[in-house]
Amino acid sequence: MTEPSTTVRALHNLGLATWFGGTLFGQVALNPTVSSISDKGERGRVLNEAWFRFNAVNALAMVAAVGAWRLGGLKEAEEELGIGAGALVGLKDVLLGAALFNSVASGVLGARIAKQSPEGDTPVESGTEPAPETPEAAARSQRLIGFFGTGSLVSLAAAATVSAALEARATGMGALARLVS
Repeated sequence: MTEPSTTVRALHNLGLATWFGGTLFGQVALNPTVSSISDKGERGRVLNEAWFRFNAVNALAMVAAVGAWRLGGLKEAEEELGIGAGALVGLKDVLLGAALFNSVASGVLGARIAKQSPEGDTPVESGTEPAPETPEAAARSQRLIGFFGTGSLVSLAAAATVSAALEARATGMGALARLVS
């Protein structure tokens, strides 16, 4: 059996954790909390600046997670795990692809919103809700970000779950867990 290095597994897991954790933080904490800022333009500026900063880290996390999976030998090693592993590997491929698509779409839409104002202070109600004075193009983008952000979270949570199941098989913990329970 092909065995990827510990470094490859660590990069993949750190990438997934960072990608999921940052997306979860943004959806659950940052996006709704900016509504407590009284000035709607300042809300937009804070959102744009925070997401711009995180997107640099998130891009590295996506490259680490997907790169280690596709290019680091992890996918091939997990395909060799026996009955049922092939289906899990295929599912993980689809989930990582969906997460990547949703995350990139969110980033592109966020950049479109930021460009609506020279200072990035496009007025908003919250991270996913436009204000009445939000320009229509930015409002459309912002509503779509809510959709794609949720898509990223769901895809990443499912990919992490499948990843854990595959790792349990790879390390023999699946059989051990069945014996203990």
